Amino acid sequence: MTLEKGKTLEEFKVIEESKTFEETKTTIEDDKIDGYVMKPREVGNSSPLGLFAFGCTTFMYALYLLQVGGITNNRVGIGAALFYGGLIQILGGMWEIYSGKTFAATVSCSYGAFWMSFGVIFLPNAGIIDSYNGDQAMFGKAVGCYLIAWTFFSFFMLIASLKTTYVATLTFTFVVLEFIVLVIANFTGIETYSRIGGGLGVCVSCGAWYMGLAQLLTKELTYFTLPSFSSAPE
Repeated sequence: MTLEKGKTLEEFKVIEESKTFEETKTTIEDDKIDGYVMKPREVGNSSPLGLFAFGCTTFMYALYLLQVGGITNNRVGIGAALFYGGLIQILGGMWEIYSGKTFAATVSCSYGAFWMSFGVIFLPNAGIIDSYNGDQAMFGKAVGCYLIAWTFFSFFMLIASLKTTYVATLTFTFVVLEFIVLVIANFTGIETYSRIGGGLGVCVSCGAWYMGLAQLLTKELTYFTLPSFSSAPE
């Protein structure tokens, strides 16, 4: 709650301490304290921020997997993985906790940590790739084990999303499939699976973008809105 007319928190506490419980209760119910009008604090929706961070970073990585334009070096995407897909998504998740959205907070913070940790793997100064001394097969299998854990996590989130929206459930389905294919790609070294994973990553990005837009495009901001396709029982 906030006070108008420049009333400080200390002054507010003095006023409240001088009142009985019933006086304070009645005053708050009237939305006034000694003539000062109280207004509820507005809390923004951080879900679009997390969804766009996840969607954009996933789309970028998907393009690298598809080797668009013949690109085989994904180092340009490290910054996006660490800061936009990583840090910003984690911060968005923290705000989701403040808003009381446990599921959204779990998803945003976890995938933010995924992108941040995944980016560190390919960070030259981290020395992780160099520690394998050129053994690409072992490095690939190590990344595959890393992705297996995230496959299980994504499956758990898929189950938890069944009563949210159909778009969310479909997106998590694509996430699980993408991780499964990328695990196979890293264990086998077959490039075709990486490209399939890239295609699934594009689908994941589209789902995340749609969910972000559906929450961002409100009647106060735009002339049209997008349906959320809620799957919650009526």
